Amino acid sequence: MNPHAPNLSRGVMPAQLLPVSGFLVPPPKAQEDHALQELIMRINGGSLAYLRVPTSLVYRWAALCGRWAPDLQVFVAQALRHTGNLDNFLVQPAAVDHHSGYYGLLECSIAAAELALNPRHDPAQLQPLPSEIDELEQVCSVAAFLFDLGKVFDPRPSDDRRRCVEPLTPYSDLSRCWRSSWKALAGRNTVLAAWMYHVGRNTGSKAVAVEIARRLTHNAIKAAWRMPSSLKQG
Repeated sequence: MNPHAPNLSRGVMPAQLLPVSGFLVPPPKAQEDHALQELIMRINGGSLAYLRVPTSLVYRWAALCGRWAPDLQVFVAQALRHTGNLDNFLVQPAAVDHHSGYYGLLECSIAAAELALNPRHDPAQLQPLPSEIDELEQVCSVAAFLFDLGKVFDPRPSDDRRRCVEPLTPYSDLSRCWRSSWKALAGRNTVLAAWMYHVGRNTGSKAVAVEIARRLTHNAIKAAWRMPSSLKQG
């Protein structure tokens, strides 16, 4: 979500040339990477279980993971790992004005990703996510999930009310967790990397499809900020 991080951005496909379907192709079985599923399993009952991430969040994240294509799952896992502050992402508050308790950042990120897939999604009602999701919706969902990942570098929760203006920009410079994972994605799927770049950049685009994707992502994030936390704080 940081337009300055990919140093190879000059080689990104022009937004007007990006295909809107057919660019998320499952990799061969031998190359399939389950890094994100393994991370969620570690949170649920493995080496990260000591963080006591609520079961409801683990379940919702696992459901999201099942709706993202393999390349997107790998990208999310790598971006989280490259923060160097994974524990912070899992346990810290999202902001002072919303999701202000423990696990708030994770909960808000999950909510934004869910709302990108279904704007009427209500996890409190145990609603399943759509079973068939097109490529652009998946891209917007992952972009919404990672949008505030930069908060792991801030020791104090922020106030997001000041950010609720257009254009909505990522919280902070994500170069420490974005650059390597973006370059790796570009090596696996050039078109998907270009989509993530154009959706995440700070400036707009003349390409209608890109602007629609950016609007969907921003609306999902703002809706997640307004959604009350489902977690009980002790």
